[in-house]
Amino acid sequence: MPKLEKYHPILTPHYTFDWLTKSRVKDVFTLTEQTQPTTQPTILSTADEINQTMRDIFHDKKLIWGITDRKTDQLIGRAGFEPLDLVNHTATLTVTLLPAQRQLAILTEIYGRLVAFGRHELALTTLTVTLPQPDPLLTDLLTTLKFNKVTTTTFTLNA
Repeated sequence: MPKLEKYHPILTPHYTFDWLTKSRVKDVFTLTEQTQPTTQPTILSTADEINQTMRDIFHDKKLIWGITDRKTDQLIGRAGFEPLDLVNHTATLTVTLLPAQRQLAILTEIYGRLVAFGRHELALTTLTVTLPQPDPLLTDLLTTLKFNKVTTTTFTLNA
């Protein structure tokens, strides 16, 4: 299997998945601030997190991208496989979007691309999604993508 560091950029019809280092730290900071309000990030802690994420990618522990809108080149979220176990072919799929971007069409395009990528490129046999709280929109989407509902916040997909 190729090193994870080679998997960028990844394109969908409307979005580019690329390393967080390709985004401005300020934009990643805003994403963290808006999606994890209890963490109280700083620019310095955000830069440290980006650097740690890249180290983990280069050590094949996770595969995380920043998601930018291809039309506006604006960072709208981050997504990937975290943690990632290439030996057992399992991963937890994570998607974090700015609140204004949490729309069915956007989520469908992103989740659909990540599921296909995980199966075909990484040969993952089990994907797990763990939501922070029950979410009817994502529950419907994950069910459509053939995930099995384990609890109101946990879903699995077995290839």
